[in-house]
Amino acid sequence: MDSSTEKNLYTGVSMFQKRGPDVSLFRQLLNLLGCILVIPLYLFVTHFTRHPATLDILMTIFSAEYNRFANESRRRRLEAPSQAVQDPEKASYRLSDTKKATECMATIVGYREDPDLFTRALDSYKTAAECRFVLVGVDGDDTPDMEMVDVFQEAFPVKSAVIHIDEPLGEVAMKTFEKLSKVDGNVQAPQVYMEATISHCCQIACGILSEHDLDLGEAGGVTRLCLFQPHLHKKGIMFSAFIFSIVISEMLGIEYMWSSDSDTIILPDTLRGTIGTIAGDPHVGGGSAGLILHNENETITTKLGGMVYWSEVYVSRSTALASGISDCQSGPSTAFRVSALPAILYPWYTQTVMGHRMIVNEDRHLTTNLILRGWTITFASDTLAATDTPTTLSRWLMQQVRWGRAGHIEALQQPQIYVLTNPLFLWAAFKREAGPLLLFTSILYYLITGRSLTYLNLSDLGLRVAYSMVYNFFRNPARVRSGGWLWIIPGILFYYIPLPIIHLWSLITVFQDGWGTSMRSSSEMSKRGKAWKRWKDLGFFVVWMGVVGGTLARMFANMAGWDETRIFQAIVLGMIVPSAVSFYGLVIRE
Repeated sequence: MDSSTEKNLYTGVSMFQKRGPDVSLFRQLLNLLGCILVIPLYLFVTHFTRHPATLDILMTIFSAEYNRFANESRRRRLEAPSQAVQDPEKASYRLSDTKKATECMATIVGYREDPDLFTRALDSYKTAAECRFVLVGVDGDDTPDMEMVDVFQEAFPVKSAVIHIDEPLGEVAMKTFEKLSKVDGNVQAPQVYMEATISHCCQIACGILSEHDLDLGEAGGVTRLCLFQPHLHKKGIMFSAFIFSIVISEMLGIEYMWSSDSDTIILPDTLRGTIGTIAGDPHVGGGSAGLILHNENETITTKLGGMVYWSEVYVSRSTALASGISDCQSGPSTAFRVSALPAILYPWYTQTVMGHRMIVNEDRHLTTNLILRGWTITFASDTLAATDTPTTLSRWLMQQVRWGRAGHIEALQQPQIYVLTNPLFLWAAFKREAGPLLLFTSILYYLITGRSLTYLNLSDLGLRVAYSMVYNFFRNPARVRSGGWLWIIPGILFYYIPLPIIHLWSLITVFQDGWGTSMRSSSEMSKRGKAWKRWKDLGFFVVWMGVVGGTLARMFANMAGWDETRIFQAIVLGMIVPSAVSFYGLVIRE
């Protein structure tokens, strides 16, 4: 980088780099006061009711309905013509204008994906009228990685191009930031160097696009582009893809970007429904759609996972929305206002926690950075995309642990986020962090002492499940297929039995990195980890099943009125059998 380039970087920051509305100091003080009061108030109310779980689900349902009302209001701002306009031609123009207002480009990233699934994912974008440009990022440039590139070329044989990136732009950005700050003597605020760094990366991307003569925006020009680079991690390919997306969006005059994974299939109204919640409110910087599973019927694990998505994920993701802001944009179904991205990409990519570089929480940390810069985040719960879920219990557990790590980091690392948002945002984070830990402590306490630590009312739990099922039946856009109702209760148990230990183990191992689970290409699926590696990854669940089995054995023994000796024998047997079965299934046989 020569000296003239260094000077130009400070003036080359994109003019569309923006932030959301500032939160006044007075409002922050009010939010702080609310944060001080909201948790004690919630604990007080739940302590003096006989049905705390029922009260909790009713509050969550209210949050979900409030969110849907807010999203519909945003969409109506785009769709509804003035009351005075009755001319059919003007109404038709308005409809066309609304369609243009939700136009976007799609950015899809992946690593050694199953070819058939990747083909289905790419094909789903061919009928998306709102999608003007598709960018695919492949994390890897070795021979097995070329399978995804080949699939891209088969799916988009015309108006497409493939570009190899010699060095991931995220690593270029870190070197640029270090050089700029060192040359300048660190006399300016870090934000200045961050903006200059992103500007430099955008210049590199613009130069690469110019070298390949893609005729972007011209008749017959490229509208489908595949990038592949040396294997790094998901954040690495996302950063490169996002930089190119910023440049391409500015070239084509596109305001919004859809971001997804290589295993996710969009539905006909996915893009329109999600981006409509952003385009209809200038304060919104990003949003995400709800999720269903396209491989739900593949195995017992996927069937149970499908019920988890239907019965629990829909309502649990709505909890934070009582504050008007979603706490996480799910990676498979996310959309952004492009102008909000440049200012957050560098701090997102280089996040550290206690000196440790974080690469596992790409989705949640993007959301956190947007909120810290004043943007509102939406959750289009009535709009769906179809994603893939692990087909085995071991892969499901590892995925849940990975997601749990991200949740812990974002809930605890940036406490200032709570004074920038409604106090109910803190309430939702408190429930998410404290609830599973309380459940873990209660189970362990009962196993050891035979006494209950917390109030337990079976009718309360029954009402909670009933309210959740009825609400999902009438309001969840995903429909339960014939025979699916038989899987709801097993699905709830499938979710809640491992939840406490997943939550605790993800907190203990919060600094472990990686994509999470092995990828689905033939070369990756053929790799079978050694038993010691599987024990290291899944031993926590084997131990937990022993705890759960022992707790249930003590409970039934107490109900039967057994003496202490027989109770002890029941506990030992109850711990050994589930642990042995889990050990064989997850460590030996898997």
